[in-house]
Amino acid sequence: MNSYVERPIAPSLPPESMIQILKHLENDIPSLHSCVLVNRHWCITSVPRLWFEPFTSKLSENSILSLLQTYFRCLKYDQDKISLSNNLPLPQRITTTKRSPFFKYASFLKSLNTRLLGKYVSLWINSSTTSEDKGNVTKMMLRALYKLFIESGAKLDSLTLDVSAGSMDIAVEISLIKRNLNFISNIRKLVCIFSNFSSSEVLFNLSELWNELPNICKRIRILDVDANDMHWTSGQTLVNLIESQKELSNVKFRSFGSRVTSAVATLAKKSETLTSLEFECIDFRKVSLDGLEHCTKLETIRFIGGKDCDIETFRPLIKAKCKIRTLELIEISDYESVLPLLEKVGWSLEHLIINPIKNSLVEALPRYCPNITYLNISIASLFISHLLLLVSGCQLEYLVIHSNSIEDTEIILNEMGKVVPPSLHYLELLMPLTSDQLNTFLMHCRAPLKKLVINSYPRIFLTDSHIDSIKRFAIRKGTLKYVNLGIGGLHLDFDSLPINGDGSLKFLSLDDIVVKY
Repeated sequence: MNSYVERPIAPSLPPESMIQILKHLENDIPSLHSCVLVNRHWCITSVPRLWFEPFTSKLSENSILSLLQTYFRCLKYDQDKISLSNNLPLPQRITTTKRSPFFKYASFLKSLNTRLLGKYVSLWINSSTTSEDKGNVTKMMLRALYKLFIESGAKLDSLTLDVSAGSMDIAVEISLIKRNLNFISNIRKLVCIFSNFSSSEVLFNLSELWNELPNICKRIRILDVDANDMHWTSGQTLVNLIESQKELSNVKFRSFGSRVTSAVATLAKKSETLTSLEFECIDFRKVSLDGLEHCTKLETIRFIGGKDCDIETFRPLIKAKCKIRTLELIEISDYESVLPLLEKVGWSLEHLIINPIKNSLVEALPRYCPNITYLNISIASLFISHLLLLVSGCQLEYLVIHSNSIEDTEIILNEMGKVVPPSLHYLELLMPLTSDQLNTFLMHCRAPLKKLVINSYPRIFLTDSHIDSIKRFAIRKGTLKYVNLGIGGLHLDFDSLPINGDGSLKFLSLDDIVVKY
């Protein structure tokens, strides 16, 4: 008797549903690879997600070579044309390729970093050819790749133009890009890096593209500009770029000089759309925030390494009728000047990052900022009592504590476990802590922690005793699921630890577990 029973084939999910599902797997490459193998429908829907941002800094050398080999297979039918037009021999890996690709992989490109692309093509050429003219061969293949991306119908969402020292030109003239403006006209995120740039390096095509961006790109939402070595003419292009945007919401500027003075002044014209501003290493003797008082939709403000900040620097933000939810203050010159700003916006703050903390500031936090749910703070012994008061008085969900002192760590951990609120489910301890100190904290901790990050390196190496303390806490609370350890001297040969029969404690990389605002 034949025992085989034909099973009905499950109906395919609608493409829209598949896309929404796969969005949750964007950073999970192994899972996306598994999706490709399910069936034809899943394969067709999953492959574009694997290829939308192929050039990242996390790639291994083997992955880089395999990735570019696939792209260059797409050039198979243009091999003779590429070689003849450049009077250079093609690398053997291309000329010996027989199989054509299954998909138009180049058309799936959504995110491009010009520096990484140049770096990876150079690496591929160095491993693929014995030609003495590797520099020109690299430029030839870069030119062919850009042409492939543009002519394949790719539409970028994100573009990083890196004009820093050691970068390569994009090897394609603006005239080719203008043949298919859709390649860059719909960019939502633009990152431009003008840093450590040598005057002897002239990147003609990149410079020409930068100057044309205000005329081509009108829908940028996120703008991130490192202007440390930006020429003043490029600074005017930046002004024009800001003025031409209709949906600009997030802006980040880095500059040690005055190259963004006019650009910051122009931001006032985007008061109806701006929600986030970040200023890194800005010299506020030369840059004014006047006009930002009209930005009523601002929710996030970050000052990192600000020079000569004073009460006048923050006055436009104090006047602004907006609800600031995220405030970051890192290494600014005058923390006393922040107090009026905190008094104004503290009631709406949900996420606060401060490093280092100062006396008058830490005393004011419990009074001005009662609604914080995320706190990232660097603390010293003088202010531990104020920190404990703040932590006990807020319904914190996320807490990150930095300390460089072994003595301060002992004081913090002896008392912190007793005051952390039951709302806390994420904790980072970035401090030199012994296993006994960690055990003391976890024994008193009443919070149902779900994620725990510990890094005591290099002051104290983590040991098996640290692991044992974490395991006992996980068993006792039953809530802890994910851990990251900044390991120094401790070698883990497992990625999970069994807890209570079927349960387990998973060890994740920092990128997979860390929470930032």
